[in-house]
Amino acid sequence: MDVFLRNVPPHLTDQRLRENLDPYIKDIGVEHWTCQKPRKKDFGTVTFLHERDGQMFLQIYGARGSHRLSILNSRVLCQKSKEPLDTFRLASLKKEAEEQSEAAHHTKEAEDGQCVLNFDHISYGYLDYVGRDLSYYSHADWHPRVSEASAKFAKRQLVITFPNSAGKFRIEMPYRIVESILVSPGTITLTLWEPPRSFLMPDASLYPQESTVARRLTGLLLDGDSYADPVMPYIRRTAYADPVMSLIYRISTPQKDFETTMQRLIKRDFLPINRGSIPRGPPERKLNLKQGWLNLKAKIQEIVKVRGYLVPFGILYQAEALVRNGFLLPWTVEALLEKIFQSYKDESGERDYNISPDAVRKLFSQIPFPSREIDPSTFSPDALFQLLGANEAEIRGNLGKPFRTQSKGRNLVPVYRATVTPTSITLHGPDYEAKNRILRRFPDHTDYFLRVQFCDEDGSDMFPSNDISYELVYNRFRIVFQKGIEIASRIYNFLGFSHSSLRGHSAWFMATFYESDRLQSYFTVISNLGKFDNIYSPARCAARIGQAFSETPMALSLAEHDIQHMEIPDIHSQDGSRVFSDGVGTISPGVIEAMQSSIIGSQKAPTCFQIRWGAAKGMLALDPCLKGRLMCVRPSMIKFESSDIADLEICDMASTPTPLFLNQQTIKILEDMGVSHEWFLEHQHRAIMSLQHVTESIANTAKFMARQDIGHGLGFPRFLTSLFALGINYRDDGFLASVVEATILRELRLLKHKARIPIHQGVKLFGILDETGYLQEGEIYIAFDEATFIRGCSTNLDNMRMIVTRSPALHPGDIQLAVNMVPPNHHPLRQLRNCVVFSQHGERDLPSCLSGGDLDGDEFEVIWDSSAVDQCQSIFAPADYPRVKPLDIGRTVTRDDMTEFFIKFMETDQLGRIATKHKILADQRDAGTWDPDCLKLAEMHSAGVDYSKTGIPVDIGEFRKIKMSLYRPDFLAPAPPTVIHDRSEISFDDKANDPPGGNRDEDDNAGPVYKYYRSDKILGKLFRAIDEKKIWAENVKVARSDTIDIWTRLLTVVKRQFKPILESIFPPTSYNEARKLRTAYEDAIWNLTLEYSDYATMTITELEVFTGTVFNRSGIQTRRQRDKSVRLKDDFNNVAQWAESMIRRLQDTAAEDGSQRERTVEEIKRALSSSITCLKVGCEEERWAQAQWGRTEAKFQSFKVIAACCVVKEMGALERLPAKSLQIRRRG
Repeated sequence: MDVFLRNVPPHLTDQRLRENLDPYIKDIGVEHWTCQKPRKKDFGTVTFLHERDGQMFLQIYGARGSHRLSILNSRVLCQKSKEPLDTFRLASLKKEAEEQSEAAHHTKEAEDGQCVLNFDHISYGYLDYVGRDLSYYSHADWHPRVSEASAKFAKRQLVITFPNSAGKFRIEMPYRIVESILVSPGTITLTLWEPPRSFLMPDASLYPQESTVARRLTGLLLDGDSYADPVMPYIRRTAYADPVMSLIYRISTPQKDFETTMQRLIKRDFLPINRGSIPRGPPERKLNLKQGWLNLKAKIQEIVKVRGYLVPFGILYQAEALVRNGFLLPWTVEALLEKIFQSYKDESGERDYNISPDAVRKLFSQIPFPSREIDPSTFSPDALFQLLGANEAEIRGNLGKPFRTQSKGRNLVPVYRATVTPTSITLHGPDYEAKNRILRRFPDHTDYFLRVQFCDEDGSDMFPSNDISYELVYNRFRIVFQKGIEIASRIYNFLGFSHSSLRGHSAWFMATFYESDRLQSYFTVISNLGKFDNIYSPARCAARIGQAFSETPMALSLAEHDIQHMEIPDIHSQDGSRVFSDGVGTISPGVIEAMQSSIIGSQKAPTCFQIRWGAAKGMLALDPCLKGRLMCVRPSMIKFESSDIADLEICDMASTPTPLFLNQQTIKILEDMGVSHEWFLEHQHRAIMSLQHVTESIANTAKFMARQDIGHGLGFPRFLTSLFALGINYRDDGFLASVVEATILRELRLLKHKARIPIHQGVKLFGILDETGYLQEGEIYIAFDEATFIRGCSTNLDNMRMIVTRSPALHPGDIQLAVNMVPPNHHPLRQLRNCVVFSQHGERDLPSCLSGGDLDGDEFEVIWDSSAVDQCQSIFAPADYPRVKPLDIGRTVTRDDMTEFFIKFMETDQLGRIATKHKILADQRDAGTWDPDCLKLAEMHSAGVDYSKTGIPVDIGEFRKIKMSLYRPDFLAPAPPTVIHDRSEISFDDKANDPPGGNRDEDDNAGPVYKYYRSDKILGKLFRAIDEKKIWAENVKVARSDTIDIWTRLLTVVKRQFKPILESIFPPTSYNEARKLRTAYEDAIWNLTLEYSDYATMTITELEVFTGTVFNRSGIQTRRQRDKSVRLKDDFNNVAQWAESMIRRLQDTAAEDGSQRERTVEEIKRALSSSITCLKVGCEEERWAQAQWGRTEAKFQSFKVIAACCVVKEMGALERLPAKSLQIRRRG
């Protein structure tokens, strides 16, 4: 039952209304109710689960009731609502009641009151040493009235509010960024990992004509700043956000119950609180951060002016990063740079070598937070310079250089990166990335290019919001684009961006340089790419230039391999309105042979390649009928005029088939097409059972880890089975067990929260065109290599109806049926591999029917499971949206135009919101995805996808016109949060959960808070079919023995079995060499933990590096984390393979072409000896416990895992040799 309320104070939110109604409703004994109130309106609604409760409420507080309902001195009038009851709101209320009933069975500790401090002084600044004493120096101070300033320790974050002349400041410090809290009488001092979020909440009474929406700030103005407009001062300062991160905040309070509040906070046990004090430093010793930064820049300029970059740019870059990223104070780095500079000027020969950039970069892993426990000399320039010398000696003595050389040989280049947030610009790298056309052209000047990421402080995107204005933040971003980023006396200015980097809000910047006596700048680099002055659309021009920024790991010189090229016509429909060959060309067998000999290697050559060549982009597919070495491109592939055609660049190739997984959108459309719920539930059940069985046997575990490609190149799955064969259980080791558990949990959460269901009678493949004309309208041909995840062989699927689609699919016509026709033997199409071939006949090409696809690199999903195909009774007509003409500005596009487009795209990209609203409406409307509003949203989504090429954003007004219930289906509810303890132990964080139906603290809401109902559609059933906590507790997580050391047992077994061999080797493998190798390996791992973190100073864990997955405590990765995880897995595999080659001495037995020749018995013995020595060194816990990893308590464990994998491989190699050649005496 709904009760309508009138005369409600307009400024109340839903949550504040609930808090004010709560005592009245509790008095009448009602438990299950909720309320809603539109923003800035004086009315609201109370919904009761049971009608009798609503009637009782009206009897007491209604027009004829005996009591008044008063909220904030306003008499609130109540009556039964005349509007129809929102069934989804009622379903949500019923769901909450059930969850409350379940929660009642679990006892929870009651929170001991709120923890709120009223204060009269707040400041932020830095810590520095005066002699041996640590002191605090403030950079900015505020002195508000005690009654108007508060610091509230909510459940997930500390929220600080205090007034200013325009309204109120609000500072949010999520607890994850709090390193420590030091408590002394009346004062708390916080040390943070990153800058907090700050907002200005304008005073509506002062600025009635202004929007009172909160404004995200790029910094805080000091006391005494007076102004009429609450925005303009921030706009003026956005370009000048403090270059030095201030990560120390201090709050002072005269509050009498300060100690009681602190005791209450300590009792909660979720913050690192210590007792003690850090005095304010003497005023005469205080140094200004801004002036210190300017002095450091002047010192760098002075160094650069002396014989150019006498001190290498890499050193100056890392030195500046130490300041920008909040590791050292600017005057400390200035003094340190002077010492480095003098060492480079010293030509007396007293030093054998100079400091390298890698030695400076290593400081990031060695510098702790300043604290009373740290020796003050740690931060002195003299001590830091000595540490640099030790780092350099270690680097030169270590084995890391071969790894960097190997990376260079893999077509990777070192890339410098910057991250621009609302408050800071941090520097990272250089880290190895795949080349693009620009970096390939200037191999000796890659340090003049900078990849710049624009994001929030925590690495997430800035999402459009109705509650927060990001105007000031985007203005800051705009100024960075316009003025560039100055680093080590170089100014990096905007250059361009690829399509994927635009979606990820990153761009390439470059600094000018001379190459072959010619000045290279934005204008020369872009003009060399092609002719763009005839393109009048900023979005299209940026997209065309962006082709040169696509990652192309491989490139083939046409001239060196005598490859010819020609243009062939496109294939159109009979009426000429459709291009069937959009984005695809052909190559001869001779070109593939050239690719295989020069860039692919010994593996079986693919037949389809995604390429960039001059102005052309798209796919090239094998045409066996072509002679010689010939490449054919079509007009639809050529996007602009270019003469830069020397190299054929490869983005990707169809070397293997890709597993097919359903997703929420595809499942919903298939449900609307008639596929039964039982089919989805059956496939999901198989996937659940598969995950539950992973830990039942070692064979299952090894197969699963191999399928997930975890350490596959190292032989990690085989290592687990070998341990079992030796009587050793991997689960007795915390790190090994966590690797398996983390991988299972990731798949389990994707299965539940994304409905990522594997389909074994299906595959995902690149799409190409049937050049022969064999396939007729409505026919396809799929060709794929055999794989463990595919049930079926492509040649046995002749004349079968198949489901064909492409993701994302929102329109019901984005899924179609086609007949698979297998050509006869010896037909040219039979030579193709790992692709789906589309017909060139008919009125409309099939790819364009599938979410507007084409053949320039799109992947298509094909399902041949007859039990699903036969149930598809409703086949919807595909969408046919009119082609949108790109925004035309009527003149040549400038760099400023593309800058403005990039900023506007960040501000107005609505794809995520459209897709979510589509899921909700498709669940709530009877017609599902065929509902008129869902069709409108599908069209908007299509326009949003094209926005990056047309420059025309989605009409947000039309989007808002589509109304829906405020309640969401349960399958969109967030996953229970998880945490990683001790850098490797995973557990569910029950403390972070809100009580169902209870009062939530608005200060804990990092974003909107939604309520959910139980969906009775298939996605709801699939969601509720998985109890992830139950599966985790019963099938995945098991108790481990703390007394069993599997590594000692492994060494004992190996020594016993191979002792005669080991004794025959002289000299034994050097322990010093093994320790150097471990140091080099762990340095590389530490770099990965920092490089792939979302934060400037906080690292990810070794567990995430080893599994190749950036962990998200909410369960589901962001798009950026998914992209990072792909690169992280590749990078870790590269590091691990390099370490393996060094441990097993494979470089000693490598042939000139990089392959391995057959090893002798003695070489295998030495490799085993080396592997065992490295395993012993990997187990040296006490020796390595002294290793400092700066601000993290990292104790890396994977080196011994790598070494153990090598031991197992060499044991296998020896056992495969004839016993006669070994002369082993078996024991025990």
